[in-house]
Amino acid sequence: MKFKLSILLHYFLFRIRNDQKKSRSKLEKIQQKKLHRLRRFLAQSPFYKEMVHQNFKLKDFPIINKEVFIKNFDDINTAGIVKSEAMKVAMHTEQSRDFSASIKNITIGLSTGTSGNKGIFLANEKERAKWVAAMLHRVVGFSLKKRKVAFFLRANSKLYESSNSRILQFNFFDLLKAHAENFNRLVDLNADILIAQPSALVKIAKSYLSQQIKPGFTKVISVAEVLDQSDKQFLEKVFNLKLDEVYQCTEGFLASSCSLGNLHFNEDFLIIEKEYLDDEKKRYHPIITDLYRHTQPVIRYKLDDILMEGEACNCGSSFDVIKQIEGRADDVIRLENSAGELVDIYPDFFSRAITMASDDISYYELIQTGKDVLELFFEQSKENQHLKMLITESIESLLSKFNIKQIKIKFSETQTLKNGAKLRRIRNEYFKAR
Repeated sequence: MKFKLSILLHYFLFRIRNDQKKSRSKLEKIQQKKLHRLRRFLAQSPFYKEMVHQNFKLKDFPIINKEVFIKNFDDINTAGIVKSEAMKVAMHTEQSRDFSASIKNITIGLSTGTSGNKGIFLANEKERAKWVAAMLHRVVGFSLKKRKVAFFLRANSKLYESSNSRILQFNFFDLLKAHAENFNRLVDLNADILIAQPSALVKIAKSYLSQQIKPGFTKVISVAEVLDQSDKQFLEKVFNLKLDEVYQCTEGFLASSCSLGNLHFNEDFLIIEKEYLDDEKKRYHPIITDLYRHTQPVIRYKLDDILMEGEACNCGSSFDVIKQIEGRADDVIRLENSAGELVDIYPDFFSRAITMASDDISYYELIQTGKDVLELFFEQSKENQHLKMLITESIESLLSKFNIKQIKIKFSETQTLKNGAKLRRIRNEYFKAR
């Protein structure tokens, strides 16, 4: 009961502090106030302790990545939890599919992310309450009407089940189970809200179409994977509503859609710095400082994700807009041009080239498997030679703009996405393996 009251308290605090969204100057003052409060907890972290004592400003703290974060797990967290113990609990949870385990009343979560590297997530009860409150406020929405939520994920967590109440019922669907079994249960549940990664949403949507069942969801939310624009259009057509999106990873609840469908960073509890990747300052890696994470501080954590900067939004929020999440750094295709120079081509260019080739293309995967080799899988590739020709011409046209000519495009009859894994449509396996 105490935990549920804590969720309600934080939810209403999010509501009454909504004016932070409209005033950039007020937002920055609030950020600095929360950052000052966070320093008290950083003093309990062996990794950051000395930096706090030396009165480091945020810009003086080191920029870290996932490798550093995991390597220094024992010293970064403030709860005295050692990585070996946390990993043991997390791996047991993963294998047993019993997601109730914790250490010192701290939730332990395991994430493979889109990179496939294991990450460990720690959250105490207060942090869980704030997370649930933020999800209710930004994503699910509050209502006195009884609602059922179906969420399809690789792993369950106390973070999700914490929202259960008499008016909001969360139902976990394990992505490692057979799709047919999950879909039949979903239909029987008659849920109001559906939450899943895009690859799972597409499967679900196709099952509704093939079985001629009309979905009755009031809200559908895309999580965990990069949301391809062609998938978004398909899903919105099948579900007959505007698709919401959440940008979340092991490092925190980063962004969510506004009423106009634009993705905004949650800057009332995050400080976002940007490492730009192009001269136009459009694409960047985000550097995250989470002002709410005290058990496992996230300070100047650089993500490998490639984001495209968005324009100011007409919804009234001053929170920074993400135009698009393109993928990860190792999703960038690198090919040699006629002058022998390596050229980086971002995933969005290939996505557009493939989907613009024909309206008949729904699912596809493009992988760089060699110095000059691109391997492509798409549905119907086995029998549709005309579609292969259209895609080849479209990709070659794209590459010609970068003065790249001698490229082999191979068509595969096998998709690589495994049940429960996160989809990465465009990726570079050649340079990753070197």
